[in-house]
Amino acid sequence: MNTIQIESLFLALGLGFSSCISTRDTARLNKVEIGMTKEEVSNLLGKPRFRNANESCEEWGYRKYVGEIADPEEMIFTVVFDSEGKVTAYNSAKAHPHHRP
Repeated sequence: MNTIQIESLFLALGLGFSSCISTRDTARLNKVEIGMTKEEVSNLLGKPRFRNANESCEEWGYRKYVGEIADPEEMIFTVVFDSEGKVTAYNSAKAHPHHRP
């Protein structure tokens, strides 16, 4: 998936869930941009729930809950950094039931 496809996917997901995510969370997630540094992302979103890394990239994951308060749906927002610590991709997806606490 190239950067434009990933950005389009994120935009589509963001529009679909925008009525379910708090305005503050939506605003913060929408501020993540290609080229941001790890420090900028950390300042914006806080400490990631998980981190995965190899020689060429690092992925940070954040857990967000969307939907009704009584029955929220868990979403995972991921940010991918290159070896220089710059954002190269980001997206949001429904969490697998296995990931629920």
